Amino acid sequence: MNRIARSLGVATLALVGIVLSAEDFQPLMKVTQATWPEKQHIGVICDYRANEAQVWALAKAAGEGAFITVADTRVAEQATSAATILANHQADYVVLMPHDRLFRDGSFGATVAINRLAKRGVPAIGTTPVALKQGAVFSLGEGTEGRILVTDRPIGTVDVILPNRTQANQRGGLFIQEKGMATIAVHSAR
Repeated sequence: MNRIARSLGVATLALVGIVLSAEDFQPLMKVTQATWPEKQHIGVICDYRANEAQVWALAKAAGEGAFITVADTRVAEQATSAATILANHQADYVVLMPHDRLFRDGSFGATVAINRLAKRGVPAIGTTPVALKQGAVFSLGEGTEGRILVTDRPIGTVDVILPNRTQANQRGGLFIQEKGMATIAVHSAR
């Protein structure tokens, strides 16, 4: 009996650790939805396997009706192809995953991708102050201590009229949909 209780305790702590490690995207999504209410297609560049909890937290915060296209990347050299995937799938904006190994706020890979997307009219948002230095238009999250930080020097065309969300070609990707959260499409950047 003691062994079962101990196992349950360890399992509970492990689950709590997973939940605590996921960023709270609720404030970020509330500001984004108030700023761009018509924009429902979110782009994400990350190693999906390593950031699945983060992407799901974003999907829950974005809510039903939103659509997330994930460019699943494993190496920094995939920054250009990841940006191309998001642009071709007509993402309205990009959210950086704060704990991604290669494409987090401030990383070289994220800077390359953000600049490529900005030139195509796709803005990026982040969760830490360093995201602004690399080209994000605003940042809000645990890293900003709950304050909204807005850039004073946007890169590329930020105020752009984009078409309504369209469900692009759905071949070759993993699609996840659950009630109450955004639909997630994962595409390999290889």
